[in-house]
Amino acid sequence: MEQILKWLFSPKPYVCLAVIIVSLLIWSMVRRFVRKVIAEEDKKSGVAAILLNVTKYFLIAMCILAILQINGINVSSAIAGLGIASVIVGLALQDALKDIIMGVNIISENFFRVGDIVKIGEYSGKVTNLSLKSTELVNGEEGYELHICNRNIDRVLVYNDILVLDIPLSYGEDAEKIRDAFDSITSAVASMKEVKKAEYLGLQSYQDSSVLYRLRITVSPQNRAVIRRQTLQKVDEILAELGIAIPFPQVDVHLDGGKDIAK
Repeated sequence: MEQILKWLFSPKPYVCLAVIIVSLLIWSMVRRFVRKVIAEEDKKSGVAAILLNVTKYFLIAMCILAILQINGINVSSAIAGLGIASVIVGLALQDALKDIIMGVNIISENFFRVGDIVKIGEYSGKVTNLSLKSTELVNGEEGYELHICNRNIDRVLVYNDILVLDIPLSYGEDAEKIRDAFDSITSAVASMKEVKKAEYLGLQSYQDSSVLYRLRITVSPQNRAVIRRQTLQKVDEILAELGIAIPFPQVDVHLDGGKDIAK
């Protein structure tokens, strides 16, 4: 009891109280700044929540260590123990830490956002959820949901509003007939509800069994799969009306000295 009274009448409790008050003031200022400056700019990113959590636990740890030091407890051994413990935890949770670090990079560098249509590796879909540990894609066309650990994301393709289609036609088709066909195709595609613009860009490349002609369609990423399918259907209908056939791979066989040689 005597030691408690001695402690109460010493400067130590007031210094401890001052440390707590200062920590609360710092926390209040940081929280106000983060919520006002960062959260207002991007409420979906999660950066504000990350900064607040890191700051909160850092202040709590520093406050506890300062109070222990004020009361004559040597905290150097505690700090060393925390360092060893952090190494052990880091080794045990290294995969989770990799996910979190990559998640912070994705969010802070704005690689992609919730709602974007992306392709990660061989999978594509709409980003429906993005956290520090994982990313969730939903592909409505093929009917699957995909959860990807953030540490496995090293390259992301984010679709914009440009859809490019290459249409193969035979080498023997009349040039005037081809122009008429693509005039009809672009007019039909441009009249589709979700299409903003449709353009015929001309001859794209020569292939082994066909010539590729390119179409460029301006459509939102959310509707690109539907418009692609509808455009191909329209191309098939118009080419059939004009008597233009879609070519298929062919092999020429030449006879030389009684031997068949395939090219």
